[in-house]
Amino acid sequence: KHLMQDGEGKMNKAMEWLADNKDPKIICHPVVVMFADVFWGQLANQYFLLGRLYFLFMLTVFVFGESILNHLHTDKKEETEAEYIAIFACRLVIYLFSMTRFIFLQMKLLLSDCKAGNLTKLGGVLPVPNYLFSYEKFGSMVLMICLILMLCLEPIIHCLSADNKKMFYPHCAEAKDIKDVYSIISAIAMLLYWLLLTDLTV
Repeated sequence: KHLMQDGEGKMNKAMEWLADNKDPKIICHPVVVMFADVFWGQLANQYFLLGRLYFLFMLTVFVFGESILNHLHTDKKEETEAEYIAIFACRLVIYLFSMTRFIFLQMKLLLSDCKAGNLTKLGGVLPVPNYLFSYEKFGSMVLMICLILMLCLEPIIHCLSADNKKMFYPHCAEAKDIKDVYSIISAIAMLLYWLLLTDLTV
C-alpha cells in the first residue's frame, strides 16, 4: 500500500524514483515487480490507452482538416461550401481540444518544475525546466507552439472579413501572403503528431 500511496493519500513517487535510479537489481526485486504489475494492470493501463486513443483521434482529425479535405480537387473552383465547413470543423476541434490541452499540460509541468526548483542552466545562464529534457515533453511543447502559430495564421479567420460567397472560404486575397507559412507550420505539426504517436509502441 505504501508503495502506491504516500502519507497524504496521493500517488507515491516510489516507482518514479526507482526508474530514475536505473538500478536493474532493485527494479527486478519481486516486491517491485508485483507493485508495478498491480499498478499497471489495475490503474495505469486504462489511463494510458485512453490518452493514446484520444491522441490518435486528434491526429486523425488533424490529417483530415489539413490534408485530405484540402486535396479532394485539383481545381479550387470545384471545392464546395460543405467541404469548407468540414475543414473549419476539424480545425476548430484541434484548436479547442488539442491545442488547449497541450497549453494546460505545459503550464502544469512548467509550474511544477519551477516550484520544485527543477531547473538546469544552459551555458550557466539560461534556466530551463528539467521536463523539457524529455523528448516527448519537448516535442509536445514544440507542437503546442506550432498549433498556436497556426491559429494566429489561420486562413479561414483572415478571410472572415472578406466578401466571400462561400462560408469559411480560405482562399481570399487577405490570406494569400500567409498561406505558405501556414502550410509549412502545418507540415511540421503533422510530423510532430506522428513522432509523438510512436510512443504507442512503448
